[in-house]
Amino acid sequence: MELVVIAAVAENGVIGVDGEMPWHIPEDLAHFKRATTEHPVIMGRVTYESIIDDLGGPLPDRPNIVLSRSGVDAPEGVAVVESAEAALDAAAERIEAADSASDEPVFVIGGATVYEQFLPDADRLLLTEIRERYDGDTYFPDWDRRLWTELARDERDGFAFVEYATEGDVAPAFVE
Repeated sequence: MELVVIAAVAENGVIGVDGEMPWHIPEDLAHFKRATTEHPVIMGRVTYESIIDDLGGPLPDRPNIVLSRSGVDAPEGVAVVESAEAALDAAAERIEAADSASDEPVFVIGGATVYEQFLPDADRLLLTEIRERYDGDTYFPDWDRRLWTELARDERDGFAFVEYATEGDVAPAFVE
């Protein structure tokens, strides 16, 4: 299984305000959907609740795994776990049950605390780098760019889709 951290990040590191993203970029939402559909997604409780508020249910067409120490009222099919290790185990179980390849990506989709937990072990980082500063209360964790190799960059108006990997000889998989 390949661990992929995916996030949209403003110039000043902001990823959220009051449990929501402070921007609306349809191209980013489409990019997120394209990348994560049919793959397990790991998220924290606040991110999960924000998705429930927006969509009326969990993210469709992908296994949802919620990391929460306080528990979450989730429908059948959504795994609720208490540790990062249990989240990875749940993702591996879903990959095995779907008869998928062992190197299938598992996406970490937020929030900040969940990113902090998984970033040190991530194989890839898939960022939408937004070239604007936003007010916010949630920030993407600091990360050492020297440990990552930029594989691909797709420049757009006001933002870029960028794929990084911890090993430089890896081909881009999500950004053309």
